[in-house]
Amino acid sequence: MEINSKGLYILKNNDYIPYEFPKGDVIVCGVPGAFTPGCTNEHLPGFAKNLDKIDAKVVFVAVNDPSVMDAWNVLHGHPDIDAVADPIATFSKSIGKDVDFGDYMGIRCKRYAMLLHDGEFVKFYDDPFVEGVL
Repeated sequence: MEINSKGLYILKNNDYIPYEFPKGDVIVCGVPGAFTPGCTNEHLPGFAKNLDKIDAKVVFVAVNDPSVMDAWNVLHGHPDIDAVADPIATFSKSIGKDVDFGDYMGIRCKRYAMLLHDGEFVKFYDDPFVEGVL
């Protein structure tokens, strides 16, 4: 099944542009939000420290705006990681990985990792740290 990147945006040259998944192997990591404790202290830095062990492009997705995702990656990630915004959870909803946190955070992305090959879905990892991505 092909995964559609509709709803995803990245900050490039001070502009928000639609994001397309690159060809080859891609690990898409969904997190509830940039700058949240677990995502900031463990998940993004964990992938950044282990990029040399991962034979795939790493893409982080969260329901934030592109500027927030970019700042988060600059502070805690790596230039070779794409930090991509799903501002209104369009993408997260399309793959069934949205969650409603109610009045205090609204619709967000569940924590997951997914392997794509040339834009085609290969598998989900519910917890990439337990299931062998890292």
